[in-house]
Amino acid sequence: MKLSRTGSGESRLETIISYLLIAGVIISLCLELTGMVLFYRLYHNLSITLENKSLFIQEQNFFTFLYDTVKREGMQNSAVLFITLGMAVLILTPYVRVITAFIYFAWKRDFKYVLITVFVLLVITISLTVR
Repeated sequence: MKLSRTGSGESRLETIISYLLIAGVIISLCLELTGMVLFYRLYHNLSITLENKSLFIQEQNFFTFLYDTVKREGMQNSAVLFITLGMAVLILTPYVRVITAFIYFAWKRDFKYVLITVFVLLVITISLTVR
């Protein structure tokens, strides 16, 4: 026997989250491919060497690295900017997923799951901000 959950709250949340995750992956993929094409057109290869230290996170948290890269590379190297933004979208997609779940559970006044999602949100935030 097949159970149908159409119309239930959980089904709507699962649908919203699935579309959110799919959109995040597709946007990230498009940004990455655009960055790779631009990088190849600029350097005629796709190799990134260790000599270019600006492409690596060095003693920074994720948000500082992202801000510095967008500020610095936005004017100089659009290929690196697209690649960085693609990775940022991919990394932040689960973060937005947890925020969406938090908003949904708060709206439904399901405080048990609100506390769980707040805990998960704190863990993700701390993991992105710690060096």
